[in-house]
Amino acid sequence: MRGLMLAATLLAASHAAAAPAPVQQRDATAEERESFTTFYRELLPAGRNGAAPLFAPDFDISRRRGEPWQVIARVDSGPRHIGPDLCQQVRSSFIYDSKAKRWGPSAAEPEWHVWLGRTDVVCSAAKYTVRMNPAVPKADAAELLRHAQELLLRARLLFAGNSSCARQRALTFRLSAIEPSPPVYGSPVMFGLVFESDRDTLATVAVRKHRGEYVAWNVSCKS
Repeated sequence: MRGLMLAATLLAASHAAAAPAPVQQRDATAEERESFTTFYRELLPAGRNGAAPLFAPDFDISRRRGEPWQVIARVDSGPRHIGPDLCQQVRSSFIYDSKAKRWGPSAAEPEWHVWLGRTDVVCSAAKYTVRMNPAVPKADAAELLRHAQELLLRARLLFAGNSSCARQRALTFRLSAIEPSPPVYGSPVMFGLVFESDRDTLATVAVRKHRGEYVAWNVSCKS
């Protein structure tokens, strides 16, 4: 019995040792905020990603216990038209090199965030935006934004036929991203509409474009 208890204890200890340390987070210090402001003001004359930032930077600072802090700042460009009724902001991220004590671009590519606006009105900041892959044609992005809820409604029938989606069929979803999708079944143009649910799950509706019409073709889900 003692041998079994000792083995169980050693097994539990090995699992605990193998488990990664929890991620710690904190707010940016005044010094970090000031140093980033100085860095970004010097960067602005280069015209990076269009207009000057509209909002204060958003900091993401984390580490695992025993490791150095990773300090990342994200900034949105000013909103602007990229189509007759399509508005865009570009989100750039920067990382702080604690050894060199300086900021620089992070490895992450700038993110395009889009939403529908009006042709005759200057774009202004929106509460909800959709991340758009730059490979998606702007005209298609506008049409997909316009018909996203209709396509999701049609895709609800596809949820039942997918074991990973069936339980999510009745959830409330909001469009979070538009991305290109590989062609299937002879369709040359496909897109992926990524929806985020109120239960923090993701559903991707594959959309087929044929003769100017968009059809919900397939659906996949992640919990």
